[in-house]
Amino acid sequence: MYDLLLLGSLVGGDKTGYKLQKIVGSALQPMRKVSSGVLYPSLEKLEKEGLITSTEQQDVRKTKLWHITAAGTARFAELMQNDIPSDAKRNDMIHFKLRSLNSVSMPVQLKILTEFQLFIESDLLFYQQAQRDMLVHREEYPDQAPRFDVIVSAYDLDIQLAQTKLSWIKQQIEQRKTLG
Repeated sequence: MYDLLLLGSLVGGDKTGYKLQKIVGSALQPMRKVSSGVLYPSLEKLEKEGLITSTEQQDVRKTKLWHITAAGTARFAELMQNDIPSDAKRNDMIHFKLRSLNSVSMPVQLKILTEFQLFIESDLLFYQQAQRDMLVHREEYPDQAPRFDVIVSAYDLDIQLAQTKLSWIKQQIEQRKTLG
């Protein structure tokens, strides 16, 4: 997962480990931090694979500047074209890819946006069905109505968020088709 984000960050230019840590941290969901114990082993792995290189610089203190290689650029393009997995990391992968859309071709951008759209449409159907189920349970168990009301309200939020995401995605797709 970090390969995509690190390579995508370096496509835009060389960066220090500190800067990469800030970029990766800002790309993750709020409240998730990237430790040096995760970041630097990931960078070293990419370097061993020949996807990035590093040069030491002496400023106030010694730092490494990371640079993407041609092989790294090719790997980044490949990762951007890969399907987004339907697992717990799905949202992070979508966010990573959205942040790097301008680094890939228009057909790849449209593929990513369409895939995101399909996930959100599926989520929306799930939330709507779950909300209907809770309304049925509310009728079956009137003594627990306040509990079901809270759950129905939470599904309202999920539905509204999914609808907002779908509106944004459709706008992005239309803009790209107009430019395309």
